[in-house]
Amino acid sequence: MKVATRIVFKISNTFSEWAKAFDDDRANQEAAGIKAIFRGVSETDSSTVMAILEAEPGVLGKYMEGNKDVEASGHIIGSEEFSNWMA
Repeated sequence: MKVATRIVFKISNTFSEWAKAFDDDRANQEAAGIKAIFRGVSETDSSTVMAILEAEPGVLGKYMEGNKDVEASGHIIGSEEFSNWMA
């Protein structure tokens, strides 16, 4: 059963720069079985981003682990707060 994962994290660049890198990686995400549902920036803190992604359990963590493109996008590794949601 797929779960939706809400991730809140910090970025080291602008949201538009991070979003471009995230969007440019969509084909790789989809090939890994990850569906992007939402991405946005906090209206009160431009260095805080939220993404909601859907995947089978364990897929998202495996995709992010050791993926140099995640950090290169401006995503600050270790700043994440994860929560999973089931339908």
